[in-house]
Amino acid sequence: MNTPFFQLTLSLILAHLVGDFLLQTSSLAKMKKKSVWMMVLHSLINGAAAYLFLASWRMWLVPLIISVSHFLIDFTKSRFKKDSLWLFLADQTLHLTIILLLVVFYLLPNNVLSYWFMMQPALASTIMVILSSLILLTFAGGLFIGYCVRPFQEQIKDFYVKVKKEPVEGLKEGGKMIGWLERLLIFVFVLTGQYAGVGFLIAAKSVFRFGELKESENRKEAEYIIIGTFISFLFALAVSILARLALGIK
Repeated sequence: MNTPFFQLTLSLILAHLVGDFLLQTSSLAKMKKKSVWMMVLHSLINGAAAYLFLASWRMWLVPLIISVSHFLIDFTKSRFKKDSLWLFLADQTLHLTIILLLVVFYLLPNNVLSYWFMMQPALASTIMVILSSLILLTFAGGLFIGYCVRPFQEQIKDFYVKVKKEPVEGLKEGGKMIGWLERLLIFVFVLTGQYAGVGFLIAAKSVFRFGELKESENRKEAEYIIIGTFISFLFALAVSILARLALGIK
């Protein structure tokens, strides 16, 4: 698995995850929509991350292509009035396509290797796979799942408007933190081979919400939470299994 293609692709994917999710705060994401210069800044951050994680210091064309392509993709995305799951997926697919094209048609033909993998190939691979997985399970996963459940959120808002009631407020960002924790727990269970723990987690969450399902007034919210939970579980399982394969765990 630890081939030059894998090493280069992993390095640039981690750089993308760091630049596009970890270092992109909600305030920066909002400012990007209003200011082209914020979009330029965000694109430069992604280019700098690619340069740092690739660590082939003479390959200045790589961060340049990453920065320019990132700006063009994000600028095109900003022309759409309404954000959606499909727009998010198309945006990420285009970014990943640029990475793959760079690896296949530029880095591999020029025999470029990541400095970190030349120093400690096994350690670099392990660290990058785990860091990529953690960002996917938290920041990126939260966004993806948010897009998936957005139509159901709108149904719940419409319901409360119709019955002229205010929804019960939970803890600020409590739902996000619960999602992060459950996905991280699944990651630990899968990597350690404790698949029974995943089943226990699903059962515990389902039992916890069963009472709300019986109340017709709370049915929409309960079903929304369960849908979001199972999307979260499936996403976490997919990322965790891929990480296990990438780490060569049998």
